[in-house]
Amino acid sequence: MATATYIDANPVSSPDKSSGHKETRRRPRLKVSLPLEVRPFDARFAEIVDVGEVLDFTRDGLYFATCMPHYFMGMRLLVTFPFGEKISAHKKFLGSIVRMENRPEGTVGVAVRFLL
Repeated sequence: MATATYIDANPVSSPDKSSGHKETRRRPRLKVSLPLEVRPFDARFAEIVDVGEVLDFTRDGLYFATCMPHYFMGMRLLVTFPFGEKISAHKKFLGSIVRMENRPEGTVGVAVRFLL
């Protein structure tokens, strides 16, 4: 069973002293560990299907980890979340990649903003 924890992401919070980074998120993040299915919206990549792990999400988007190398900034995606045989209600979203980062365990973190 997945556990959830709210993360305070107030955009007027003070800068993070360790990194000098000011928090700019508009909504609090819900930390989860749930599977999602991701497909590129572009027909040239139609055969690519990725099942990754959502690490956190809001009403505006989500952040997931993957080991697939085909993602790029601005790429449009069709996201099914949550995903799996035991899930009774799948939701599909159109999104765009707004941030990517290398993660310590060799995966890539991908931030997606929902478009509709």
